[in-house]
Amino acid sequence: MLTHTLVFSFPDAMSGADRERFFGELADIITGSGIADSFACREHIPLGDESHAPVFVSSAIAEVRCADLAALEKLAAHPPLARHIEHWMSAFPYRVVWVNSEDETR
Repeated sequence: MLTHTLVFSFPDAMSGADRERFFGELADIITGSGIADSFACREHIPLGDESHAPVFVSSAIAEVRCADLAALEKLAAHPPLARHIEHWMSAFPYRVVWVNSEDETR
């Protein structure tokens, strides 16, 4: 199992309602694709003054779990996902970083 973790930084102009819509649509696309095994998102909980963060101040995190790298690559090429990204990037240019990791059983 592979976990694709995304850390988002949204602009101040993006309201809470906009974020809810962003993640609601994203969840529908990912879970409706039949490619991913699960999707979850959560708001970032800030620590005091994070203005000195070296990359950006986080807004939220999302995790997508797929069976393997091939499934994640298929999801990344899923046309509805590309349209979602294009739409929201044009409305509220945001930044995102991600990391892919294999789940370990211990």
